[in-house]
Amino acid sequence: MAGGLSLYAEGKSLLHRAHPLTKGALTLSAIAIAFIAPSIGWVLGIGVILLVLVTAAGVLRRLLAVAAAILLPITLLLLAVQGFANANNRTVAFALGPIVYYREGLAIAALAALRIACLVCATFLFSFTTRPADISEALMQRGLSTRMGYVVQSALQIIPQTLDMAGRIQDAQRARGLETEGSLPRRARAYLPLMLPLVLSSLVATQERAMALEVRGFGLPVKRVARFEFADSPLQRVLRWVLIGAVPAAIAARLAGWR
Repeated sequence: MAGGLSLYAEGKSLLHRAHPLTKGALTLSAIAIAFIAPSIGWVLGIGVILLVLVTAAGVLRRLLAVAAAILLPITLLLLAVQGFANANNRTVAFALGPIVYYREGLAIAALAALRIACLVCATFLFSFTTRPADISEALMQRGLSTRMGYVVQSALQIIPQTLDMAGRIQDAQRARGLETEGSLPRRARAYLPLMLPLVLSSLVATQERAMALEVRGFGLPVKRVARFEFADSPLQRVLRWVLIGAVPAAIAARLAGWR
């Protein structure tokens, strides 16, 4: 089950219990190294590690459902564009009459698709195992201002909140007789009646949150006490520095001729 208006899935895995900053360092370093790594083998290795972590966290089924919808159209587009239209194409992979597909384009498309898959996998692994409130709380315990902490938490929750609000508005419009399914022209006609209430509801919700924060004294210059302290072992602190240091090391290796 998702926790509140977020992508978080309840669990007791090692990743769920890890410090939010450790999971953040893992996510950012995995994405960075996947785009720095020069070959399919390296990127595939990063993807396998991420899949192992996803499986260990117990969110593999949720990830596959989301990733398939995102990655399938992107991968097909990359394969088509790179295989047929890349200027560096030289070696024919196969030909169907006048239509020629090239090996170089296939390799470039596969590498790009794997990198995007690593990005999606790492991002959703972090989202499924970390509450937005925990992220902002951990950052504020490291010295981030409360205002910036609220901005971070709001940014992480904006997509789930918008999707939830859009679903409720769509259900309400359907109850009033609006047809939102069927052919593409019919869906296009239903777009405006859905978008206008969504925008207005978002503005009202923003005003309500601002009033609630003001009533609770959010902007008062007082010393704040943390609700709880996150468990942060020496091993996790070392792991964070290793993950952070791996990114400049990968950049240096790439500049030095990593192949």
